[in-house]
Amino acid sequence: MEKTVRLKLEKVFFTLFIVCVFIVALQATRHWPLRASILVLVLGAVGLLLALVQLVADFKGIFREPSKKAGFSYETPLLETSNSRWGDMEIWAWLLGLYAAIWLIGFLIAIPLFVFTYTKFYGARWITAVILSAVAGGFMYGLFERLLHAPWPASLLFG
Repeated sequence: MEKTVRLKLEKVFFTLFIVCVFIVALQATRHWPLRASILVLVLGAVGLLLALVQLVADFKGIFREPSKKAGFSYETPLLETSNSRWGDMEIWAWLLGLYAAIWLIGFLIAIPLFVFTYTKFYGARWITAVILSAVAGGFMYGLFERLLHAPWPASLLFG
């Protein structure tokens, strides 16, 4: 079997596996109360929809000849060394900073603040950073605070 055809079939089987995982996750919540299963239902439904779209695209890719024209590729080249300032430590610094912010000021303030800081640090415009942080804060407040009534741990400063 030709290598490109084998790779295309592997994509189809992997995506089919992901579809099955989402179906099993949605089936597992069938007898759960709505409050307990809402997160799995929302994420599972969105994930299943996106996986099905990907499955259709993978099936189309099997029968399509690879194009020779140069175009935009979503694949990134494998980098042996990191080009960032700190390398992999930069990622850990952001995660530890998020954890420290959650511990100090609480989830509902730390998440939008983190999104704003992260987007501005990596070059987003002001309006983009403000909108993304407002969406993140609104999502956290609306879903977890108002809808699910999630008990947040007390923060160090505002506890």
